[in-house]
Amino acid sequence: MERHRWIVSMGAVLVVIAGTFLPGCGGGSSGTKTPPPPTPAIQNINSSTTPTSPVSLPIEINGSGFQSAPGQVVFTQGSISASVTPAASAWSDTGIVAVVPTGNGTTDFTVPGTVNVTVLTSGGTSNAVTVNLVATITFNPSQMSWGTTTALPVALTGLRAVAVPGATSASAFAIVAGGYNGAANTNTVWSNTLSNTGTVGSAWNTIITNPLPTTVAHHAMAEADPTNSLVASGKAYIYVIGGQTLPTDVGGTNAVYLASVDPTSGQVGTWTQSTNSLPQALMGASATVHNGYLYVVGGLDMNGNPVTSVYSAPVNSDGSIGTWTTSTNVLPKAASFGEMTVFGGIIYYIDGDPNASIPPNQQFVGDTDVYYAGTVRGVVGPWTLNGNLTIHDRAKGILFTAYGQFISAEGVYTGSVGSGEMETAAVNGQNTTNVALNAWTGLTGTQTAGANVYNAAAFTSPLFAPNTNGPRFLILGGQGLTGTSGAGGALSSTVYVNTAP
Repeated sequence: MERHRWIVSMGAVLVVIAGTFLPGCGGGSSGTKTPPPPTPAIQNINSSTTPTSPVSLPIEINGSGFQSAPGQVVFTQGSISASVTPAASAWSDTGIVAVVPTGNGTTDFTVPGTVNVTVLTSGGTSNAVTVNLVATITFNPSQMSWGTTTALPVALTGLRAVAVPGATSASAFAIVAGGYNGAANTNTVWSNTLSNTGTVGSAWNTIITNPLPTTVAHHAMAEADPTNSLVASGKAYIYVIGGQTLPTDVGGTNAVYLASVDPTSGQVGTWTQSTNSLPQALMGASATVHNGYLYVVGGLDMNGNPVTSVYSAPVNSDGSIGTWTTSTNVLPKAASFGEMTVFGGIIYYIDGDPNASIPPNQQFVGDTDVYYAGTVRGVVGPWTLNGNLTIHDRAKGILFTAYGQFISAEGVYTGSVGSGEMETAAVNGQNTTNVALNAWTGLTGTQTAGANVYNAAAFTSPLFAPNTNGPRFLILGGQGLTGTSGAGGALSSTVYVNTAP
């Protein structure tokens, strides 16, 4: 999920995001008469139906007639107007990356609220597109405490889950799909309401009429809605990507399944297999939707070997997936079961298992690598090894992001059980000296959930907690961590949620 994963300042990160992706459109015209410059036109912002952003983060403006040299991007809210001149590396005839200003230098924009965005060039002023400005808060992971909510109907590992925004700003749904029950992989799909305290409803709804078309575990899962893609207003879609069909399989599949989710009831519609399959069979891959594109990174190939692959595909207005692009900027090191997200225009791949032919339900430690790259309109730039690696060599873990804080958690790692359950790092807004994330700090005691599982599902809720406006993180199922190799412990049905801040 990308929703509610924001920071307050990005600074020079804009150059990282845009420099590789927005080449200028040069060239002059021959003859004695120069045609007038075109009037700029904005097609969309963030490749989203309902573009949403906090201040001080970059947005992607897509359209035509912007010309090759930078003009201005104008942000207007009532009587407040602020003009931004992006760097040349962030401007092209069809695309602009610009940081949303806090205001005009004298008066700040009202947040939450809306702002109208126009592009100004020598050809005139473009049409206006509205961006929803959302609030951010200071969030300190060391203030977390944890509890539990309604357990899953069955203990599972290798399951995946996403949160889908509801029809109102106060509603959302948790959707769980697939997993291994100790005897076989399943095709089960569950849905439940999600409250602004992070708790789920008193009973999980089994989607009896629309289970997954096949059994699957260790797949990737993502969701698309109008705030992160061009799907129609009032629509939402979920994706199950690759994964292991049978528990004896050493590799995954290249199938991509999608289904609609009713934002008023959480009911999951009929699953269909995308005609655009993954370019290769994968399990243990990571996926997310960001600014209109589905990204898939890493995983195990059909022979059980980790890969460096990075793929992206556009999300169409009907939820279908377009043609996959294979990035030439692959991961620097092959890995599977890593933690991946896109945050503020930067894609991160954290930890992961570099080892081959390790059965996915088995325990085996990963590495401490943190890689990041700029990404704009589905194009991923060169990867950089972050100057601060994680503390623990985590594999098969989970990742939460909120308000510029990353929490890497659970999984298999070196050390006694619980000693490295959770660690946190903050985004470095200036991205200085190859440090997109600052130093990692371990969380201990009541700051952690005490789940001690690997191959669990997890997501950040799209809803704010009341009073504190704190983010809510959920951990679902998984297998008990017992060591660094071999079979793990009992499968879990427990659902953990942080109760503070």
